[in-house]
Amino acid sequence: MKVNLPQSAIDLLKSIIEKNKDKPSTIRIYFAGFGCSGSIFNLALDEKKESDVEYFVDDLHFIMDRLEYEKFKDVTIMETPNGFIIYVDNMPKVEGCHGCSGCN
Repeated sequence: MKVNLPQSAIDLLKSIIEKNKDKPSTIRIYFAGFGCSGSIFNLALDEKKESDVEYFVDDLHFIMDRLEYEKFKDVTIMETPNGFIIYVDNMPKVEGCHGCSGCN
């Protein structure tokens, strides 16, 4: 597993972990479903499980379920003014409407 991210995202994630000392410090990357603009991946502070693969970058510990990683491959995390955008090498394509109001 490999996670690519700029220094600004590393700094922001370290800040989030520092502010949440009562939570795990491992960052889970996970597939959260489909939205109107495509696939949605999220981040969460979580404990590592046996079924996870892991990657370390600049003192950050990332995990992802092994089956999700085998399906989606390596991850790129970009910081935006509104949070993070997460891309995977094998990004699922959205076809047709998934129930949002813009489809009707």
